[in-house]
Amino acid sequence: MKKLAITLTALTLALALAACGSTAGSSSSTASSGAASSSASSSAQSGSTETVDTSDLTTVMDALFNGIAEDQMPMLMPQEDGSKYAPLTEENSEHNTGVAMSAYKEGLCAEAAMSAQAHSICLLKANSAEEAAKLAEDVAANANPRKWICVEAERTVVAYSGDTVLLAMSYNDLAQTVLDNFKAQCGEENVTVVKDQASADMAMPEGGDVTSDPVAAMPEDASGAL
Repeated sequence: MKKLAITLTALTLALALAACGSTAGSSSSTASSGAASSSASSSAQSGSTETVDTSDLTTVMDALFNGIAEDQMPMLMPQEDGSKYAPLTEENSEHNTGVAMSAYKEGLCAEAAMSAQAHSICLLKANSAEEAAKLAEDVAANANPRKWICVEAERTVVAYSGDTVLLAMSYNDLAQTVLDNFKAQCGEENVTVVKDQASADMAMPEGGDVTSDPVAAMPEDASGAL
């Protein structure tokens, strides 16, 4: 009987030790799984805060139009290859930006399809960040907000950040939204505004008297000839 009791006691202890080992392994596995899950969650959250890649001008251009209602956005000039924006080339660069294509690396233009709508947003990639300031100044000095002949852009904005230069010639509110979005992409502290100017038609004349009557605005001898 004594031997039987000893045997049963030993068997009970062995089973207890086996159960403890199984529980510990399960707890370790659960802890490892939880740590991995936490790490994956942390990585996902980190990835969700990535900023716009400013090396891709199409991505930057897309982001410039964030928050603009579809009915407020002029229809853009369609491209033969189906792309949304027109590339700046040796043939169209000076007309659209005021500077030759040789002054920068690459560029895109979002141009209104109708010439009666003064809307043109251009992005230029300078040859280097060091050259961006000079490029922006040249664009500001030479870009023509009356390039449409019949109409003039209400507002002209030129700004740069890093090696990217923005030229916005458009309606006042659209130009403001585009500038705000450019600052949001690049960080406002990293953006330098070289030019922000309303058109002559939008500017308040000296004395603050604005007239919408074209006849009243004519010289007296000219109005009398009508």
